[in-house]
Formats: sequence, C-alpha cells, structure tokens
Amino acid sequence: MESALYDPERGFYPNRTATADFYTAPELHPAFGSVLADRLALLLERVRAQRPDARLSLVEAGCGDGTLACQVVRRMRERHAALTQGLRFVLVDRTRRDLTAATRALTAFGLEVDACTSLERLPRFTGILYSNELIDALPAHLLKKEGGQIREVYVDESSCESLGPLSRPELAGPAEAASKALADGEFCSVSLAAREWLSEAASRLEAGFLLTVDYGKRFAPGAPNPPRAYRRHAQDASLCSDPGSKDLTVPADFEALIAEGEKAGLALESYQSLSTFLIEGGIGSWLAASQGTEASIYKARAKIKTLVHPEGMGEAFKVLIQRKSP
Repeated sequence: MESALYDPERGFYPNRTATADFYTAPELHPAFGSVLADRLALLLERVRAQRPDARLSLVEAGCGDGTLACQVVRRMRERHAALTQGLRFVLVDRTRRDLTAATRALTAFGLEVDACTSLERLPRFTGILYSNELIDALPAHLLKKEGGQIREVYVDESSCESLGPLSRPELAGPAEAASKALADGEFCSVSLAAREWLSEAASRLEAGFLLTVDYGKRFAPGAPNPPRAYRRHAQDASLCSDPGSKDLTVPADFEALIAEGEKAGLALESYQSLSTFLIEGGIGSWLAASQGTEASIYKARAKIKTLVHPEGMGEAFKVLIQRKSP
C-alpha cells in the first residue's frame, strides 16, 4: 500500500491528477474551506488568549497542491485579518511536486510560508495543525480471519496475495480484538501509520489543537474495516492489480485516533459529522449567496449539498478536534 500510493515514480499520489479519480471537499466547493477557516479562527483566538506571548502557527498536514490552504488563507484575510498578523503558515506534504505547488500558491498571498516533507521535520509549535483526507491515505496492515485464526495479508510484486504471520508486534493487540469481532473470511485494516502520525503530531504541538477531517467512524476494536480502491470516481473491486493506477484507502478509525491522542496528552474537544460541522459553521449562507446563471447556481448548490447530505459526504466524513493545554 505504501509503495502503490507513494512510490516517487509509480505511486498514485506523485502522479495524481486532481479530481480525476475522486473529489476532496475543497475541490468540490470553496465553502468547505471557508467554514473550516472560521472554526480555525475561533480556535486560534482561544490559543492566543491562553498563550498571549507565543507566536502562533497554522499547519496544514497533507496539503496537496494547496487548494485548501488558499481557501483558508483567503477567508481568514477577509474575515479574521487581525489573527493573520504574525501568524506563521506551515505546509507539510510528502509529495514534493504538490508541496512545491502549494508553497508557491500560498506565497502569492505575500505570506511567510514554511514547508517540510514530514512531521519529523516540523519544529515544535503553538497553534493548530489541521488535515483533510490525510489519515485515510496512510498505509495500513490488513488482517483476515480464516479457519478461526487471524493472519496478515501479504502482496508480492506481481500482485499475488497470500496469508502469513503478523509482521509487527504492535499488531498483536488488534489481532486479538479482531479474533473476537470478525467472522470467518472477514477483513480488518489496522493503520499503525495513522496512530504513529497522530502521536508524532501531538509531540510537535506545545499547546493548541489538532483538527482532523476524514471519512470513517469510531470503529469497535477489531471490527470489519476492509480497504477500498477507487479509480475514475468508481470503486474498483481489485485492490492489488495495476498498483499506482488507483487510490487505495482505509476509512479512518477515529476511536483509535482518540485513544492514541489521550496517550499523547490530547484531550477530546469534539467529534461530529461533517454535515453537523458545516451546518453549525454557517454553510447555509453559501446556498443563499449563490450567483450567476440558473444553471451555474444549480450546480453550485448541488456541490454544497453533496458536502452536507447524509448520502454524500455529510455523514461518511467526520471532524475530530483534540486539544493540548499549555
């Protein structure tokens, strides 16, 4: 999964064409970025009140080509200009092509922008780290129950699958839970990378918030959670064929992220559906403000409704906010 998604030459993300295989929320409509920016501003105000002498940072992890970062900055300049004074903007993405594009896009606003390819290179900071559809793009281990036993799924270079022993000792706990929760033949994905990422993010944050937007839910330990593949806006039943040509993704396990956060000193601030987050944030005003021809207004409103509708992104996606107090 790591190789198929991130190999510099053959990986899906280094070669991804935006919107070709799926839409992210900011690619769908800028209303998402604006509502997010308003919430980030409220959180930044709380951090500033607690740490008036600290220089604040706003970090986007998994920034891609900068589409969301530009939406956030534009909204903050329009509605929360005072907060942007002295605010340090930081972009993080492991794909250098996207990181370069995002940095150029954000510096066009005349801002001071730092960029790095991993959290390990990110200096400790006070402020907010946010991400959108990052956790579901991290590689995961795949466990399967067969003959009453939990085995790990392996894939070779020719895309042939086989079952074998657990590859890492950290999988022992999830495997024990899966042995009780899975029926024979069912799969459970375990993203150790997601847990490690959250722990690393918490270690970089001195005080402030982590805000995570992703599709997934609070899974019971060991519950079925198979990976999925998407190509050209359709689900692909073959996960392993033609690696690098499709998106491989695992729904975020928010229960594991909350538990990992607690270990790292993060308190649960809130957990809600994307629809609730956006509606409470005032996305309805974007519906009323739609302008243009009748056709363009209809198209814009349809995109906004996709963000909040239960059968669109509204209930499939969740927003997790975790807090680290000074």
